Amino acid sequence: MALKIETLFESLKKTRPIIRNAKIPDAIAFRITSEVQGVCLTVIDGEGKEVDPEYEFYSGSKRSILKEISRIKEQEAFTIEWEAKPGDRSFYIDGNEYLVSMLLASGCLVDGEDQKIELSLEKARVKLSIHGKSPDKEKSLTTDTPQETVLEASMGLWLGAKQIHPIIPVTETHILSGTTIYQVTPLGRHFNTLTLFETTLGPELLEQYLTMLFSNLSNVEIDYSGFKLKQGSPKTTRPALIFDNVTPDKTLHLRVSATYSGFSPDFFDNFDLDKIVSVNEMERTITVSPLVHGEISDCFREIQTMLKKHSRSLKQDNGLYVEDNFMVVEPALAETFITQELAGLLARYMVLGAEKLKSYRVKYVQPTLGLKLSHGIDFLEGEGTLELAGEKFSINDVLKQYQKSTYVRLSDGTSALINPEYMRTLSRIFKRQKSGIKVSFFDLPVVEELIGEKVAQKTFKRSRDIFLGFNRLKTSKKRLPKINATLRGYQKQGVRWASYLYKHKLGGCLADDMGLGKTIQTIALFASIYPRERHPTLVVMPKTLLFNWASELERFTPNLTFITYYGPLRDISHARKNNIILTTYAVVRNDIETLKDETFHAVVLDESQQIKNLNSKISKAVMLLNADHRLALSGTPIENNLGELYALFRFLNPSMFGTTADFSRNYLTPIQKDDNKTAVKELKKKIYPFILRRLKGEVLKELPDKMEQTLYVDMTADQERLYHQRRLMYKNAIKEEIAKKGLKQSQLFVLQALGELRQIASIPEIKSDNQIISPKREVLMEHVTEAVAGNHKVLIFANFLHSLDCISLDMEKAGLDHLVMTGATRDRSAIVERFQTDNSCAALMMTLKTGGLGLNLTAADYVFLFDPWWNVAAENQAIDRAHRMGQKNTVFSYRLIARNTIEEKILKLQAKKKALFDSLIAADNASIKQMDEADIDYVLGE
Repeated sequence: MALKIETLFESLKKTRPIIRNAKIPDAIAFRITSEVQGVCLTVIDGEGKEVDPEYEFYSGSKRSILKEISRIKEQEAFTIEWEAKPGDRSFYIDGNEYLVSMLLASGCLVDGEDQKIELSLEKARVKLSIHGKSPDKEKSLTTDTPQETVLEASMGLWLGAKQIHPIIPVTETHILSGTTIYQVTPLGRHFNTLTLFETTLGPELLEQYLTMLFSNLSNVEIDYSGFKLKQGSPKTTRPALIFDNVTPDKTLHLRVSATYSGFSPDFFDNFDLDKIVSVNEMERTITVSPLVHGEISDCFREIQTMLKKHSRSLKQDNGLYVEDNFMVVEPALAETFITQELAGLLARYMVLGAEKLKSYRVKYVQPTLGLKLSHGIDFLEGEGTLELAGEKFSINDVLKQYQKSTYVRLSDGTSALINPEYMRTLSRIFKRQKSGIKVSFFDLPVVEELIGEKVAQKTFKRSRDIFLGFNRLKTSKKRLPKINATLRGYQKQGVRWASYLYKHKLGGCLADDMGLGKTIQTIALFASIYPRERHPTLVVMPKTLLFNWASELERFTPNLTFITYYGPLRDISHARKNNIILTTYAVVRNDIETLKDETFHAVVLDESQQIKNLNSKISKAVMLLNADHRLALSGTPIENNLGELYALFRFLNPSMFGTTADFSRNYLTPIQKDDNKTAVKELKKKIYPFILRRLKGEVLKELPDKMEQTLYVDMTADQERLYHQRRLMYKNAIKEEIAKKGLKQSQLFVLQALGELRQIASIPEIKSDNQIISPKREVLMEHVTEAVAGNHKVLIFANFLHSLDCISLDMEKAGLDHLVMTGATRDRSAIVERFQTDNSCAALMMTLKTGGLGLNLTAADYVFLFDPWWNVAAENQAIDRAHRMGQKNTVFSYRLIARNTIEEKILKLQAKKKALFDSLIAADNASIKQMDEADIDYVLGE
């Protein structure tokens, strides 16, 4: 049914019919300034004076803006504002997105200096950067992962790789910096709190700080020491019973609130939170989880029911006062409640403020630990006591009572309450025996924290000195063995660390970032052991690393003997005559019945994450190897979860964590399920001396600005057969061609032959209808995966498009977000922009002609050359896409070479004739310039 025309006119009638008698400025502009409460908007005339003109006298965008301002002010007139406004002619823009868009479109928006403000056409990102300084390590047994004393948090705007600062939030999608407004992904309704997060804080407040950030803002990136940001499953707060006060007449004030591990109830009472953040320094992750506020009413009703029950038995009808979640309990009722119900509540709820309950014959005690221990092989054994309020108990008795009733009964009938975390720590580190207790050598750092440095020195001096020795390694003057290389400072430190572990028969994991030289540090350790040691060392690795290990042993320690124990003709009786035996995980798995009967001086696992699955055959096999010393090498010792840490240390130091069930009960469940900070701290103390991890950025000052390494790859049997068939065919054909036409006239044919052999060596899929798979792909993915796990971005260059297709498939299978750029790619700038700015994009792959010149790709610091270019200048151009102005990190480049192929021959020929081969094959036309017949014979020879 149509409305009457009168209704239409009535609906659109002006609400303010009277036009004021005031001077109308000819020229107006709109000025925004930053105030304490927000961004303030003022209308000004041509002289910069504030005015309040009527919109009826203007047209176009100015009229629309003035009308919108009028509408907003009318709305505000009905709102009571407790904060003072800047003035009658001004108002805060707050969340008026539509108005800001109109202002920017008008071209009449100016800043406080009346400079014109423009809109950036590019979308920007908001990033929070957190940095800090590490203190000097204290020389005590309680070593721990270095912690920053002060963290500095700064909020910045990023346009591509360029940082923009300072910033002023205008709306949730607009940020002002200087005279430019940038659009960003919506920050949420609390956008105006953005700059409040620019502050300094202690590391202990980091989780609370980030919880506040993610509960108030959206779409803010985080840059904190290479930590990965990930989404977690929903977390639920836990009810907490809080004893606020006990008055002199024993009236009890208590309340029920919510809390979460590591956070106080007051934090949840004071702030509106819908996210909870956990910072895991072991796995270097920041997990943001939705926060579900658990129902505390059940706890409240249970306590209220208890109190009412005891009130009836005491015939005390007025003994309880309740308001919201707060209770006041009269003295007699309070005493009955505490003495009869508290123990049960301690078992089910978090209880805070128990130290205030002395007047109810309940004592919150601080235990004093006493130990008398003697040294065993892996454990220290003896007697342990706890002193509680002047009374001594055996640790076993205290643990038994606590597990039964959550408190300890003192001789005067008083109930002694002990911090639950303290008791959980005791149960983790002290193992009960028929007589006394035993404690693992590896738990002594935690024990020292409980008993103090002086008592620890008297109790287990010998073991304590071993731990203290780790702190003295930095100043150690120990002479290092001679090898054919100059070790960098951090590498010398790594050799001293490994030597110290070796001296004390302790296992450890050298977990340096990819490219920092874990292999050469291990070889230096071998040089200090051999040739005087009689038994060999077994080095286990993925098969792709066999040749690289052999090459580096030959290069750095030619005086040591080594053998590759691999292939169908392997003979352990012959292999054991060498200092070093190189083998693979697959061989160890298959030959374990033979290898378990051998006596090795040491076993080294390279890429030790291969044993991360406890139930795998290889993990079980390495545990059967017989050796006095054990070392692991891995750039990613923990890839997914703490279970992998257990698998690693079960090999390195089997007595460190006990059984799988022990580790799960003591660490895995408390940390991953309950987010227990105390358990995390203990675990870090326990493993800290035995994992040496240096990130590339931490040793940057000691590194050259560009590091290059060659990775040698053995061909598969099918690939080798195809390669040599074609090599022999072309060798004979080229001889005949040159004999007929001469070398100059045969260049095209030679080039065609060399090109096909290069394809078979690098990507045989092209010549075999994808039936022969290039082993380079496996080697590449191993290194790329490790680099990405270490928060690095990678560039991958290949000569052939088919190589890019195959590698892209491998990247998809590995779940790695990546980009591909070829000559057919049109919008290259968009690809470069995404790679440079999107943290989720791990890799960019391209051909030499596509990416060799003109691109700035400084987000990457790892470069992989899938197949070599014979012109070294072309290779350098590729590497320099990352190694250029704006690059803050050292660039690592890896060249993959197929062994016993044209690729290796060209490499050796380059070394012999560097000046010639700098221009042997041009990047532009691939023409052979100065290759003679002898060179061709060498390249095509066996």
